[in-house]
Amino acid sequence: MLRNIFLSTALILAAGNILVFADYPLIQYTIESRDPLYSQQQQDVELWYSGTRDLPPLMIYRYLPRSSENLFSVAAAFNLPYDSIATLNGWDAPGLLSSEKEVLIPNIPGLFVPEKPEGNWQRVLADNSRTSEPVNIKVSSTTGETKPFKFFPGEKFTSAERIRFLGSLFSAPLRDVKITSPYGYRSNPFSGGLSFHPGVDLRAGMNTPVFAARDGIVKDTGTLEIYGHFIIIDHDGGYQSVYAHLNEVLVSTGETINAGDRIALSGDSGISTGPHLHFEIRRDGKPVDPSRLTSFYN
Repeated sequence: MLRNIFLSTALILAAGNILVFADYPLIQYTIESRDPLYSQQQQDVELWYSGTRDLPPLMIYRYLPRSSENLFSVAAAFNLPYDSIATLNGWDAPGLLSSEKEVLIPNIPGLFVPEKPEGNWQRVLADNSRTSEPVNIKVSSTTGETKPFKFFPGEKFTSAERIRFLGSLFSAPLRDVKITSPYGYRSNPFSGGLSFHPGVDLRAGMNTPVFAARDGIVKDTGTLEIYGHFIIIDHDGGYQSVYAHLNEVLVSTGETINAGDRIALSGDSGISTGPHLHFEIRRDGKPVDPSRLTSFYN
């Protein structure tokens, strides 16, 4: 009975091999006695793992993670591989789950591979071969955008994909990295007083190539008194990366960028003690320590 009630809102069209999804039911609690939708999702997962031929149709739910939850605890609560949740939501790293944003949860395990890959990670997923027969589906994201996927029931990341996914969220913006001034409070090199440094300074001579640390879209470029010539790139999950004291900017506002693209040449613009790269990471507009999220030495 429960499936019949909610299937009409979760599954709008089944034509041939294409499924189009729309409004997804919201699971509010990961306790079966408190949420019948969670109970239904758990029954479907258990049915899948039982190996029966009478498998449930693919359904998708919404869920708002608590502040104490991460990707791995959410995957455990729903009895799913984190691969399934990550690919359905288009994440290329565990840290993209946010307690402030709803995520999509499937009722059976598998990989959701975009038919039109965007960025390096999605191209990796699309280029790798799978053993199961895919189902063509269209999924509406939590932002309302509908995208086509190939769903591979029961599939997981390959070992290479798993290593890539579990690595750092950002790659180094320089080929050779040496941190000359870390994130946090420090003695101001100009005033001598204690001041907060919202990023890290990386050693770089004039006109050293600077690379995008992650796939994204150029939010802004320009010149500020302190930062000199700068670039700000928007990334998934509410993240931004900032590159400052540049000598030359090689990208434009609104441009789509892939990780590893050359975006600038380092310099000594703005208030600076000499040529170097100032690199910041922000989440939801607030600075975070780049050393915790960046593979500086890999």
